[in-house]
Amino acid sequence: MRTKDEILKDIRRVEYDLQPENLYCDGEISRTQARAKEHNLLAERRVLIKELGREPTWKEIWGI
Repeated sequence: MRTKDEILKDIRRVEYDLQPENLYCDGEISRTQARAKEHNLLAERRVLIKELGREPTWKEIWGI
């Protein structure tokens, strides 16, 4: 079983990857490719939230 910190680290990575500039690879991929990437990331996020057992707070994710 993974720790809360390990799960939050993965959630943080997914949230970072969902930022528009990262999702669209700074404009280097098509909208269709970006949508597919977003779909996969959101699916991964749902699995991580389920593993954590709740929706984390913004502070938990970003530590600010």
